[in-house]
Amino acid sequence: FHPNPGEGTPYEEIKDVVDRWLLVHVGQLILTPLLFLAVWRLLDGLSSAAATVSRVALVVWTVFFSAYDSIQGVATGVLVRHANGLAGEERDGVAGAIEFLVEDSQLAGGVSAVWVVAAASWAIVAIAAAVALHKAGAGKVTVAAALVSVVFAVHVAPAAIGLAALVVAGVLRERQRTKSALAAPA
Repeated sequence: FHPNPGEGTPYEEIKDVVDRWLLVHVGQLILTPLLFLAVWRLLDGLSSAAATVSRVALVVWTVFFSAYDSIQGVATGVLVRHANGLAGEERDGVAGAIEFLVEDSQLAGGVSAVWVVAAASWAIVAIAAAVALHKAGAGKVTVAAALVSVVFAVHVAPAAIGLAALVVAGVLRERQRTKSALAAPA
């Protein structure tokens, strides 16, 4: 559902899907705290060093991913929508600013400081969570699913695979909790 600019300029690639672009990026600002809570719940009850590392990295990821999505996603969408209402040199000027923002900005461009911190912190979240789950005796599929969620750090197309893997890990972890609770003496 996330529009992926291709070979053209960012403005040319986004201008016809700007509403969907903005929906995705504003939506992610709402969904990011829910993802934070889902990972926190996945690690609930785990007190290992790996669980602590994952939680700390999760806080860092939440801050930097939200900043990246605000700058890269929402700001770009707002500028594209503005450029759509302009003509000639004015539109070209705004399109140039969009291209700079998306491709060259060292703060939040394609490969930028904010993106690198967000991507690296998510990789740490996923790997440390997998280690914590393994140490806690979670099943192999739960651990593997948590580890596969590392591909969410890529941000675009493979991100859906990472999120699906995280859902699998969460569901399996909840089943394990329920099964343990039912087996425990009253």
